[in-house]
Amino acid sequence: MNDGAVIAGGPSLSGALKRKRPLRIEIPAVLSEIPNFEESYDDPVCCFADSGVGVYSLKGKKKFMEDSYKVFASANGDKRFFGVYDGHGGSKAAAFVAENLHLKIFEMLESISENKEKEAACKAGYLKTDEEFLKQGLDSGACCVTALIDGREMVVSNLGDCRAVLCMGGGSAEALTTDHRPMREEERRRIEDKGGYVEIHRGTWRVHGTLAVSRSIGDAHLKDWVMAEPDTKVVCLDPDMKYLLLASDGLWEEVSNEEAVDVVMQLCSSAKKQRIQNPSGRKMESIRQRGSADEDGSPPAKSRRISVVKKTKMKACFPENENRFLNERGLLAACKKLADLAVGRGSLDDITVMIIDLNHYNHESLVVAK
Repeated sequence: MNDGAVIAGGPSLSGALKRKRPLRIEIPAVLSEIPNFEESYDDPVCCFADSGVGVYSLKGKKKFMEDSYKVFASANGDKRFFGVYDGHGGSKAAAFVAENLHLKIFEMLESISENKEKEAACKAGYLKTDEEFLKQGLDSGACCVTALIDGREMVVSNLGDCRAVLCMGGGSAEALTTDHRPMREEERRRIEDKGGYVEIHRGTWRVHGTLAVSRSIGDAHLKDWVMAEPDTKVVCLDPDMKYLLLASDGLWEEVSNEEAVDVVMQLCSSAKKQRIQNPSGRKMESIRQRGSADEDGSPPAKSRRISVVKKTKMKACFPENENRFLNERGLLAACKKLADLAVGRGSLDDITVMIIDLNHYNHESLVVAK
């Protein structure tokens, strides 16, 4: 029996072919930038550790990874930069920010004459990065949280719903950033004063019913209402400040500030109490060169590695110390524990967690200051 021949020659199909096609659906620009899978990060887990910092980045249920991060240092080591970036509408904006924001901020820092201008320099770096990304003609965007450590001062900046939380010696949590979700009254008024509007969509306040944050880099289709100027805070480093936690909202949607600090203090403090020596006595291979949990030794994606751009002026390296393995074990274990906690509670978003050991930089800042 040739079912195919019968169906192909049947009158019902002939009539169906004569029907008028439906109107073509116009896809809005906000949904047009969908990167090819080959362009996205193909490793579901990426981790990195060096003296004083650990990062764990986990892809959520999306087809491609939209988070990114950066760890960077000036050539003489007196300035350190740390950033976590959460992309939306595609990975292009987050990747662009990871490759450019720190460079723009460092350029702005070179032109200032007084320490009190650091805050303005960081803001200018954000705005310049946004300006240059908009020239790419893409509609994706990125939320950001960054920390610049310069001597005894730390400048923390953020856009959107990434967050920086300070872990104090007594185990208390101190949020250093302001959430730029448009349900905040002052943000809503600012948008409305510029002729825009905010409405609830799928249970969340959104700019023009689409974007759940009121500040970001990129988002060209909403740039008249969505700012790229970050909230910035200058903090004087104190010995009681133990760790700084930077993370994307994939963590914060499921884990509170206090819970996160409890995990960090428990794992990092216990690791510091242990005296573990490298039995081989050889310099330990960097986790960033091993990439993620893969056993084939493949490196992580380019935009999530420490940059080697402009080596003559700046370099992304940190001094070796005898406790490096100890730092990596405690910091990475805490980063992974937090990501796993969020996933266990139902987070489907990409998650990036970065923990900075401020005691490491507190000590060095005192040396540099002398």
